[in-house]
Amino acid sequence: MDLYNDSHEKVCILSGIKETCITSTLKTGDKEITFEFRKTNRYATDIKEEGYIRTDTDEFVIKQVEPSGEWYKCTGTLNVEELEGKQYPQGFETVEKTVDECLTEAIDGTGWKVIRCDVSKKRTIRIEQNCSAWDVAQQAITTYRCEMVFDSLNKGISVYEKYGEDRGAYFIERLNLKRLQVQSNSYDFATRLIPIGKDGLMLNIDGKNYVENHQYSKKVKTMTWKDERYTDAESLKEDAEAKLDELSKPYRSYTAEIINLVEAVQDEEKKAYTVYGIEAVESGGEILSSFSDVFFDRQRAERFAELCNAGGLSLVHFPDAVEDALLE
Repeated sequence: MDLYNDSHEKVCILSGIKETCITSTLKTGDKEITFEFRKTNRYATDIKEEGYIRTDTDEFVIKQVEPSGEWYKCTGTLNVEELEGKQYPQGFETVEKTVDECLTEAIDGTGWKVIRCDVSKKRTIRIEQNCSAWDVAQQAITTYRCEMVFDSLNKGISVYEKYGEDRGAYFIERLNLKRLQVQSNSYDFATRLIPIGKDGLMLNIDGKNYVENHQYSKKVKTMTWKDERYTDAESLKEDAEAKLDELSKPYRSYTAEIINLVEAVQDEEKKAYTVYGIEAVESGGEILSSFSDVFFDRQRAERFAELCNAGGLSLVHFPDAVEDALLE
C-alpha cells in the first residue's frame, strides 16, 4: 500500500502495518479500509486525516487515526471526493432515462465516467433537496434496482443488473475469513403487493390490481406500495415484481471481514508471485466448492466473484465458469 499526503503527493510505501481489512458494501458500492501501525513507525506522523491510501485496486481517504496502546488504528473510506463535491443545490431530476444517461448527466465534469452498464430499463430520478452526484448514484441503485462498482483508481462506474435467485450460496475470493455475521428476519414479509403510481395509477392484470410471489410461503400477506414517480403501468408492474421478490422471503444480510487477500507461491525458478483462488461458500459458512490458483490479477478475481453473486450462478455450473475464466 502507498501513502499520499492531502496534496496527492506520494510519501512512501507503507510497511510495518498489521490487521489490514477492507470491507465492501454491495448495497452501496462503498468500501472501507482499516489497519494498524506502531506509534514508532517511521511515517507515523505522515499518516493523518485527509491523506490517501492506495492499494492495488482502490484509493481511500484517511478519515480517522486513533491510538490503541502502542499502536494507531487508521480508518479510510473509498475516495469518491469528486462525486461528493459535485453539488446540486436545487436538487436533481432525470425523467424516463436509462441509468447510464442519468449517471452521465449527474457526474458530468467530475472526471468520472460510466465504463460499463448492463441495465437498459428507463426510470425517473427525482431528488428535491440539495444533493451530490454521489447521492444521485446511491438513489439510482435503489430506483433502477441495480448494483454498482466504483473504481476509485480509474474513476469509473460499472453498473450491473441483479439476476438470478437466492440459492443459499455466495462466492468469495480465496482469503482468510476473519468473521462472518449472518442476520435474518421477516419483519417486512409479504406475498402480495398492491403497487400505486402517480395520480392513483394501478395495475390491471386479468382484473387484479396486485402481483403475487409464493416462493417462500403459501400464506397470503398483502402490502401496499406507493411511489408517485411511476407514470407507466408496465414499469410499475416490473418494479413491483422485483420488490416483491425481495419481500416474499426472509431478509438475510451477510457481513464479512477479510484479511490476507493473497496467496504467495513460487515458480520453478523460486520467483515469488501472487495467485488468487475462488470458493463457493454456503450461507452458514461451509465451503461447498473451491478452486485454487485461478487468477494472477486481483481485480479479475474480485470481478469474477461479483459476477457469480450478481448472476446467481448455480453451483452445478461453478466449475464451468472457473474453466472459462482460466481460458480467458
